Amino acid sequence: MFEARTGKVLSSESAEAVKLYQDAVDLILGSESGATEVLDKALELDKNFALAAAARYYVAQDVGEPDAKVYRELAERASLNATDWEREHVDVLIGLLDEPSATQAKAMSYIETTPNDLLVIAKLTGIIFFYGGATKLEAVLNVFESVEEVLGDDWAFLARLGFAASEAGQHKRGRELIERALDLRPQSLFSIHGLAHMLHDDGAAEESAKLLQDWLKVHESGSRGGQMYGHVQWHLALAEFQMGNRDAAMQRYLTFCAPETTTCGPILTLADCGGFLLRDYLQSGQTSPLGNEVLRHIDRVFGMVGHPFIALHVAGLYATAGDLAGLKRCEETISATPVGTNRDVSLALVSALSDFVTGNYQRSTQTLATISPGVRIGIGGSNVERILIDLIEASCKERH
Repeated sequence: MFEARTGKVLSSESAEAVKLYQDAVDLILGSESGATEVLDKALELDKNFALAAAARYYVAQDVGEPDAKVYRELAERASLNATDWEREHVDVLIGLLDEPSATQAKAMSYIETTPNDLLVIAKLTGIIFFYGGATKLEAVLNVFESVEEVLGDDWAFLARLGFAASEAGQHKRGRELIERALDLRPQSLFSIHGLAHMLHDDGAAEESAKLLQDWLKVHESGSRGGQMYGHVQWHLALAEFQMGNRDAAMQRYLTFCAPETTTCGPILTLADCGGFLLRDYLQSGQTSPLGNEVLRHIDRVFGMVGHPFIALHVAGLYATAGDLAGLKRCEETISATPVGTNRDVSLALVSALSDFVTGNYQRSTQTLATISPGVRIGIGGSNVERILIDLIEASCKERH
């Protein structure tokens, strides 16, 4: 049988396993529920199905399964008896998962010859979004536009091209593309999340709340286990918070988005937790102790605190608790990392939040002012993080 997007032959003796694999890829690209179970069934039917094993590793590694390496080893072993393109797919995908920086150049070369391998493209562009620095928005959009001719009206591609276009400032084009993606696959968590991001960036909280409430009425039961389900609920909680419904927003956050209740992976969980609690603290000025699950999650990601995205959210959480010792821990750990832009930006974010907590709003504002617009783009994630920094600045100025 042929792989749906690339049109290339898949090395499997089971037509049913191939069908399950392709269904699972759609679930992965839609951030929908069920990919793990579908891939497990495919591997039961064909234990030497290299691409299914690689996709299973993708899912396992993304959510932090403790035995994820079993699937990586299976994929690498099975690929030895697969076709050249399957071996290359497995090699590049696993490389992006395990050694993203070292694999980016290889992945860029790979998509020049296999421009319709959307699973690889999706992982590659996600890495560029997080690590790509000040030019990442144009870089991601360029990658998607380079494969537009071959992927055309693929719903998962349209959703990603639309999100990339909107992040690069092309909001009208981005919205049209994401809405086309939703028309083709309305249950996609990735697509509805992309549209919610656009509405957040536009300050359209009421429109976002209605959009998400209407979508959940239809698709919630089938999306509860999806990796982005907690994040979609977070967007609704954020819209409710912005509309002044703080109690409803907090309840939704606790029910669906907190570390102990979310379906999201570790980094998105941190962003949702830190982003929501920090916004609440900035608005109220009231500190609250961090729960045990939040503290455990901080420890889970603390090894990456030298990256500004992680520093912003971890330090933001410590700030919400008025935990100066936690903020000092961040500062000391980051100071021990190699000298460079990431180190400087991370230290600036921690310092600004420390000054905010102690009431030195003028110095906090001055520190944040040293972080240029280009550097802010490189902090990672999406425009949501840049807006969060703007909120810290605005709160400083209001209090000062």
